[in-house]
Amino acid sequence: MRLLASLAFAAAVTTAAPAFAQIAASMADDGVTITDAGKPVLFYRTKAADPADPGRLNFVHPLYAPDGTVLTEEKPVDHIHHRGVFWSWHQVLASGASVGDGWFMQGLGFRTTERAFADGALTVKVDWLDAKGATIAHEVTKVTPRPLAAEGARRIDFDTTIMPTVDGFALGGSDDVKGYGGFSIRTVRPDALSFVSDGKPVTPRNEAVEAGGVMALEWPREAGYPAWTIHVGCKAQDKPVTSWILRKSLSMQNCVFPGRAPFPIAKGQALRLESVLVVSPAKGL
Repeated sequence: MRLLASLAFAAAVTTAAPAFAQIAASMADDGVTITDAGKPVLFYRTKAADPADPGRLNFVHPLYAPDGTVLTEEKPVDHIHHRGVFWSWHQVLASGASVGDGWFMQGLGFRTTERAFADGALTVKVDWLDAKGATIAHEVTKVTPRPLAAEGARRIDFDTTIMPTVDGFALGGSDDVKGYGGFSIRTVRPDALSFVSDGKPVTPRNEAVEAGGVMALEWPREAGYPAWTIHVGCKAQDKPVTSWILRKSLSMQNCVFPGRAPFPIAKGQALRLESVLVVSPAKGL
């Protein structure tokens, strides 16, 4: 029986977990490292490492398994714009016109304005900037890593709100039949992954596939591959995301929201994205 057939298991991981006393954060100039009992859980980059690449911030990499295995890649040669665990869109509109491409980090910048860690959760506030440096939206992302559950699984919650400061704001995925955009993860060895949702294998295709609200990313249970499974679940505006862009190739995996058609967000209103990662031991699934 698979460890996670639905988001109900993710809730159970939280229920079984002890208090947050061992979850800690170490602040550095370029980002925040979160640890559990001194062992690294993730690094959240809040400042670009290269001034020539100023848009490469506001993402998580590395993401670690409980045994220290690095599960994500950043800036791989096949897709240098991929960056660990990230949330971005090709179509970013303000005042009804395109201001840039957040997926490729072109024409759109970010400025971290605040970082805070309390009660086991990291909160990062980021301004979205157009090419002239004007603020077009405020983002607040809260990342809550849970202590290890009894069966060795770790849950990490991502809660992001994006609030425009201008009229005519909208976000959309790639302007093609794929429509990818939103919460995404670039894992190590993505070409070896298989996919399971609602207990059934899922076959990737060029376009988005419809499946359950949780997708399991599984590596072969062989030497040389991570001995872990990553379960991904997403919600947008409190509704489960059930469209997925999946790739058994050198690429990323994506909870598709909103798809190709841009999703308008009124000035002063907010888009809320809630995403969950559960990293569990591959054995016994």
